[in-house]
Amino acid sequence: MLVQTPSKILKSDYRFWDLAPSAAIADVYKNERKVGGTDHTLYEVLEFVIYRDSQNLVTLKADQKAIFLPLYGKIRINNFQKVIEAGEAVIFEASEDQDVFIKNILTDEDADVLVIKFNKKITENSYRINHLDLEIRNKLNFIDTGFSFPGFIGIFDGREVGRYILKERNNGIFGMVINGAFEFQNRLLENRDAVLIWDIEELEFEALSENAIILFFEIPE
Repeated sequence: MLVQTPSKILKSDYRFWDLAPSAAIADVYKNERKVGGTDHTLYEVLEFVIYRDSQNLVTLKADQKAIFLPLYGKIRINNFQKVIEAGEAVIFEASEDQDVFIKNILTDEDADVLVIKFNKKITENSYRINHLDLEIRNKLNFIDTGFSFPGFIGIFDGREVGRYILKERNNGIFGMVINGAFEFQNRLLENRDAVLIWDIEELEFEALSENAIILFFEIPE
């Protein structure tokens, strides 16, 4: 039997969208606490729906790490030639303040991009692209093996169950449903809902729909 633990559910229905000229932007989560010296503190999660043939600016502060995760559509980051699409993650590490431009290269379709920012001590700027093998179902994929704590994404068939044992006893979980619905540690989460869970040693989740996609990170509290 699951033990109920402290949590905060961030329902997508109550999310405010800022309608900018080039994109609609939603704050999925923002850490308002002043946390000094904590490595990999989750700082902010944003969702960008970038309009066709448009671009949008994302500002990174010094000592921030950001994951750019396309959910649909095709994008370019800054002036790099490689086209990024669903199934790939772009990771930036910023040792100093810098601007990152996300360009939707399609002229007939919007692009949906999740941007996840962490506070982390960084000595030099870096950039890399990770491939996420979402063809293999009912399996968790590492989003970035460069993290000193785990972050996963996976696509699951209906009624498939997953479990994850946290690496650090004092850590919590940030989770988000990218598609479909899940029972996530005994809490119903539907499309684009997110959750923070504390005082947890083992995470359990069950897909409640076909082609359900879940994303979660183990994070310091």
